[in-house]
Amino acid sequence: MIGPVLRLTLRALLLQKRTIMLALICLAPVLTALIYALAKDPTSSDLDFYSGIVQQLFVQTVAAVIALVFGVSAFGDEREDGTILYLVATPQPRIELVAAKVAAAWIATLLLLVPSLVLTAFLSLEGNLTTGELAWPLVGVVLASLAYCAVAAWLSLMTRRPIIIGIIYILLWEGSIATFAASAERLSISAYGRSFVAHALPQAAKPVTGMVNSTLVLAVVVAVAGWATARALVRRELP
Repeated sequence: MIGPVLRLTLRALLLQKRTIMLALICLAPVLTALIYALAKDPTSSDLDFYSGIVQQLFVQTVAAVIALVFGVSAFGDEREDGTILYLVATPQPRIELVAAKVAAAWIATLLLLVPSLVLTAFLSLEGNLTTGELAWPLVGVVLASLAYCAVAAWLSLMTRRPIIIGIIYILLWEGSIATFAASAERLSISAYGRSFVAHALPQAAKPVTGMVNSTLVLAVVVAVAGWATARALVRRELP
């Protein structure tokens, strides 16, 4: 049953007006890179610009917001129209339902983020792009967005205002507090995603930890959030 749930959820996520707005958000780093390419100072460093835009704008804001909205909507849309009651009435194991929903949100997120990152990279570096300079930031975006989707799915079952809570976390905690406090940065999903950017770009800010540890932390976040979401499906009063 996972396949049909995944496909139906993915279709429902993408065929919404909000997808257009999310696509426009994904254009922000592309347009920024285009403006830089057209008006840059010949003495400026392309790698410095690319490193900054990927770390500070793409991973920390754009990827986080897109994954948050899709992750929340995977269950949130069904809570709004009441169809989640039919979903939980099936004999399908709850953890499999959660896996299908999170996977659909993750795929929808990557369908918007990956083209945006590739275009941003090519425009920033004017085609002088090595495999590592694209691949490692892409790995960071892929893993961080999965963690965001899993946490967002859990939030959608725990509160009626998951988007607001998620935005506060992204903008206030990750965008402000974690930027200045090293200890707070360890509770930031984007910080672990940025570790992969720092591996490919020495111009990037010092990572909170290495790639192996970042992978493990993000995997734990996904696993714990998935378990908590499956538990919420059983214990929470729905819709």
